[in-house]
Amino acid sequence: MKPRSDTRTQTAAAQAIERVLRAEQDADAGIAGARQLAQATLDRARDDALGIVNRAAERVARWQRRHAAALERRIAALRERAAASAEMQRLPDEAAIAAAAARVAARLAGEADTRPRDGDR
Repeated sequence: MKPRSDTRTQTAAAQAIERVLRAEQDADAGIAGARQLAQATLDRARDDALGIVNRAAERVARWQRRHAAALERRIAALRERAAASAEMQRLPDEAAIAAAAARVAARLAGEADTRPRDGDR
């Protein structure tokens, strides 16, 4: 019997092994390329997401500044109104009340001079 490892079989086997190795290298290169593409896509997505977050944060900050200023204006207006209202509701001091009562009493009693005196004011 003749051995099976003749030259033609060995050449065919070598070529088959070479094809398998080439296919393996091509697959490795394809995987590496896919990884690079995936990483680049991921980097772009992160950059896009960061841009979205930054734009949203700036919009929120502008909104907060606008509304804080409006709130401050509203508070100032309310304080002014409250101060004006308190001013209108402030009672005169006791000396002024006593002087006014004395003037009214003098008028009712029929006294001639009912003008306020310097000490009564």
